[in-house]
Amino acid sequence: MASLCNSSSTTLKTPFTSSSTSLSSTSKPSQLFLHGKRNKTFKVSCKVTNNNGDQNVETNSVDRRNVLLGLGGLYGVANAIPLAASASPTPPPDLSTCSKAKINATTEVPYTCCAPTPKDMRKVPYYKFPSMTKLRIRPPAHALDEAYIAKYNLAISRMKDLDKTQPDNPIGFKQQANIHCAYCNGAYAIDGKVLQVHNSWLFFPFHRWYLYFYERILGSLIDDPTFALPYWNWDHPKGMRFPPMFDIPGTALYDERRGEQIHNGTVIDLGSFGDQVQTTQLQLMTNNLTLMYRQLVTNAPCPLMFFGGPYTLGSDVESPGTVEVIPHSPVHIWAGTRRGSILPDGKTSNGEDMGHFYSAGLDPVFYCHHSNVDRMWNEWKAIGGKRTDIQNKDWLNSEFFFYDESGNPFKVKVRDCLDTKKMGYTYEPMPTPWRNFKPKTKASAGKVNTSSIPPVSQVFPLAKLDKAISFSINRPASSRTQQEKNAQEEILTFNDIKYDNRGYIRFDVFLNVDNNVNANELDKAEFAGSYTSLPHVHRVGDTNHVATANLQLAITELLEDIGLEDEETIAVTLVPKKGDISIGGVEIKLADC
Repeated sequence: MASLCNSSSTTLKTPFTSSSTSLSSTSKPSQLFLHGKRNKTFKVSCKVTNNNGDQNVETNSVDRRNVLLGLGGLYGVANAIPLAASASPTPPPDLSTCSKAKINATTEVPYTCCAPTPKDMRKVPYYKFPSMTKLRIRPPAHALDEAYIAKYNLAISRMKDLDKTQPDNPIGFKQQANIHCAYCNGAYAIDGKVLQVHNSWLFFPFHRWYLYFYERILGSLIDDPTFALPYWNWDHPKGMRFPPMFDIPGTALYDERRGEQIHNGTVIDLGSFGDQVQTTQLQLMTNNLTLMYRQLVTNAPCPLMFFGGPYTLGSDVESPGTVEVIPHSPVHIWAGTRRGSILPDGKTSNGEDMGHFYSAGLDPVFYCHHSNVDRMWNEWKAIGGKRTDIQNKDWLNSEFFFYDESGNPFKVKVRDCLDTKKMGYTYEPMPTPWRNFKPKTKASAGKVNTSSIPPVSQVFPLAKLDKAISFSINRPASSRTQQEKNAQEEILTFNDIKYDNRGYIRFDVFLNVDNNVNANELDKAEFAGSYTSLPHVHRVGDTNHVATANLQLAITELLEDIGLEDEETIAVTLVPKKGDISIGGVEIKLADC
């Protein structure tokens, strides 16, 4: 496989250097598929939507075990449900105020993450999309041929070469990685308040724009305007392993600062919290598909549940959307080193590279991962219902700052990145089996006797979630009509969650089970969702390393599935997996969707 990066015939030029590099013209499909045995069958309906708005429904008789073996809550949204929720539009950062980014409150990143500063930010123009004759098509990483992999490796190699010859060039590999570091680790300030693009409705549009320019830079470095980033298809069993092309030592796509768990075809855990779950690969794949269904279907019926809550500069309450929490953050955690382990340079790991915001962009797989995160935006809207882009002008008019493939500075707006076709790219369709993976098996028979467990008022505030706990809680309404359900979503809300933001955290939520539930098997109808987080710098102060978040889970569908629609009181069970966590209170409310 190392030969994939050898040069042969095609000479390519870069606008930043006179040297040329050759690209192999060899093309041989990569054999990345495994095959399993057939067992019981079920129907998978896969609606594939492209950027032209076309939809194809593929219904196949698929073996459930073969799908898994053979192929290889609203989360933290504070005040996020009402679409009238308001926050001022976020302007692009004031680059003149850029300072050292932080790994945590007391440790600074050992280099500057600040981008080159234009002479006059007031004269930086707004970006206009160039004319195009053909859409760039982003392919799934597990199905790439050798010619594509060689081209991708060459583009990253040339980007890394710029670090040596032109370290201040904004399209160099480290400068591009620093964009994420600065935006996400407290380097930028606006009006004296730290800017952060994670844990809010800025998450999806920022990363879409980020990848847009990154992709165009790679294409320019190999003189191929049709070049498109691959996507790590971790939402499909074929892609639930580390993409092999990134795990070849000596290539530009390799990063030695990855954890050992990515090797040997290990199945990824889309709910990873830093520790290995003791279960089978089949169960892990089942858990992954269950998590995908919960995150994109059950817990994301409304725009602000999917995207995250409105962003206010300097806010000390985190409000990430469903996909940002899971699977986005767990994929970062899974691909990084284990915290506290020793890195190749002898330093103690903070989770580098993928496992920490400041260093994530230094791993080429980061962009492949976020390509699939971006794809989830399209897939979520294709599900239908009220799953549409946010119409709030504060979101639409928020701005970011980037450099294009020629090294020219531009400002961009959220409103201009809603249609990937207009941006010049689309995704090669892949089936989405998670859409049809609603958990149907029940963990318990009948209904839990709510009178036998303490009421919510006796359990919360909870100083430390260090063991599984069950409590009863009253609902605001029962036996609702379908019209009432369509108008308002029933939300289970955990308020004032506090945890140490230097480490990983995870806890799971179940309805109608006791505290003996097997939390390693998530494919149960009673599983409501999970909360997890990546280490990051807090937005304000952060002298005590404490982050604050709210967790909201949509439970209307869940109550129907487990037969609790008519119950006035239900049982809730929390199962801690990782980290020191406290919770201020819990409530159920109805909210406009």
